[in-house]
Amino acid sequence: MADSISLEQLQEQQQQLLQTVNNLISQKAQLEDQLENCKATLSSNQGALQYANALIQSCAESTAVDNVGDGNVAEEIEPVLVDGAAVEEVEL
Repeated sequence: MADSISLEQLQEQQQQLLQTVNNLISQKAQLEDQLENCKATLSSNQGALQYANALIQSCAESTAVDNVGDGNVAEEIEPVLVDGAAVEEVEL
C-alpha cells in the first residue's frame, strides 16, 4: 500500500492545480493587455515615423525656395546688457 494516495492528498493537489490554472489565466490576461498596449504604441510610432518621413521629403524637395538668395546670410548679433539687469546662470 506504499503506492496509494489519500483523498486528502488528491484534494490538495487539485487545489494546487486550480490555483496554478487561475494564476496562468491572470497572467494571460495581463500579457494580452501588454500586447494591446505595445500594438497601440507601435501604431503611434509608425504614424509619427510616416509624418517625419513626409516632412523630411517635403523639406528635401523644396530646397529652392524663392526668397532665399545670396543676400540672405546669417549674421552674428551681439548681446545687449541692460543696466540693473541681473544675469542668472541656468543649468541644463
